[in-house]
Amino acid sequence: MSDNHTAQLERFLIQHRSKMLAFAVFRIKDENHALDLLQDAMIGFAKVSKKYTEDAWLNLLYKILKRRITDFQRKQSGRSRLRQILSFSQLKSGDDSEKTDDDLHTHEDNTAANPVESHYSAGDLANDFEKALYALPDRQQEAYLLRQWQGISVIETAEIMGCSEGSVKTHLSRAMQSLRTNLEEWIDE
Repeated sequence: MSDNHTAQLERFLIQHRSKMLAFAVFRIKDENHALDLLQDAMIGFAKVSKKYTEDAWLNLLYKILKRRITDFQRKQSGRSRLRQILSFSQLKSGDDSEKTDDDLHTHEDNTAANPVESHYSAGDLANDFEKALYALPDRQQEAYLLRQWQGISVIETAEIMGCSEGSVKTHLSRAMQSLRTNLEEWIDE
């Protein structure tokens, strides 16, 4: 790599790192794994970046990161199914020695002295929003994160997601409607 290309690449990666990390953390819900995936994506991106113009870099990096996230989620899904099968076989055999305190812990209600104030706290809104966003199907979540949080254009989002611009708009519209429905108690119309 030439010194000029290396400098451009370094500036680009520094400029977009935090947004890419936020995207990855939100998609997989684990900062350590997100950092690993982002680092792996950036390494892969650096290897092929010279073949593309700088204008195409952002889409390319998102595509690579998205593939890494999808692969990670597939592996996690397989592990989860295996854990379910193993825990089911333990239940059938009557072995409950694997239960932890977390499994037995019950949720306690921590309401404040003034329920109206606690109901409308910023922390509660943030938690409710996060839950509503996590509940969205993957494609809707991607469209929302890329368009609304990252501010990426419809055209670029379509390229990153590997779908048409109309599909991006549909996914985003459905995401927005779902968020409105799930957060209607917070919306003052």
